[in-house]
Amino acid sequence: MIPTQSERVTRRIARGVALAAALVIGGSAEGHAQSVLLRIQPRVGDTMYTRFEQSVEMVGTRNIHSVDTTMTSRMDIMILSHSLVQGSDGHGTTVLAITDSVSMEGHGTGATAPTESIRHAMEGRQARLHIARDGSAELLDASDDVTPEVEALYSGMPATLPEKFVSVRSTWERTAFIPVSQESDTAHSARVRTTYRLDSLSGNGALAYISIHGTISRDSAAALVSESLRVGSTGTVTGHMTMDRKHGWWVQSEISITIKSIVTRIVEPVSTMQVQTHILQSMQTRISP
Repeated sequence: MIPTQSERVTRRIARGVALAAALVIGGSAEGHAQSVLLRIQPRVGDTMYTRFEQSVEMVGTRNIHSVDTTMTSRMDIMILSHSLVQGSDGHGTTVLAITDSVSMEGHGTGATAPTESIRHAMEGRQARLHIARDGSAELLDASDDVTPEVEALYSGMPATLPEKFVSVRSTWERTAFIPVSQESDTAHSARVRTTYRLDSLSGNGALAYISIHGTISRDSAAALVSESLRVGSTGTVTGHMTMDRKHGWWVQSEISITIKSIVTRIVEPVSTMQVQTHILQSMQTRISP
């Protein structure tokens, strides 16, 4: 059996990276001839209805006293939500995000996550965000019973959009840090470095098709996340997204994340665990004026 604390740390890495990839907030594109300037610019009064699905598969092998024990688990989640565009200023947009429903199902020998408590912590909750032009977000206020994890999720959304005009086949890079322990500094985080590419525009220019390729790294030599655990991780992020330039929002995305982690227990009984995590995400959004 994988230690509870080890499993929790590994899930935090996977969940954090997954959410960082999934919560790329869209922008509109203004530009001339062969180039566009990507900026967040949803219209005040618009409502975005989103269906988000995620599947997380984990296989963990723990070695203790030369004996291997394997655990497998899978968690499926579907979230229906809608976001109301409440206001806009020279620096960004204010959005009220509301989670309408959450369904979760766990499978496998390691499927021990408290799905009902997670669902309850998310369903029906509201959060008001200020989203900057580059895609970074600030949590303005939230429901009184929103959990610290949900608050951290909204507050930690990184910048994703390019600073300058880009043309088809142009690329830009962004780096984010995902906490893997109770500490929030970069020394206790995994680094996600992502390259975005504007692959093409639709015939009338209304849609922008963007691909992403990224790496995840956590140096095991500096990866002490508690007094008893050390975690080193590497991984990849790939996917594609479709942006509605007219409404300034993502309308579709498919993301795949693969993470390989080594979790070492450095107190007795000393043990090593190798964990492979595969995350698949999909998102579809309908925009209503």
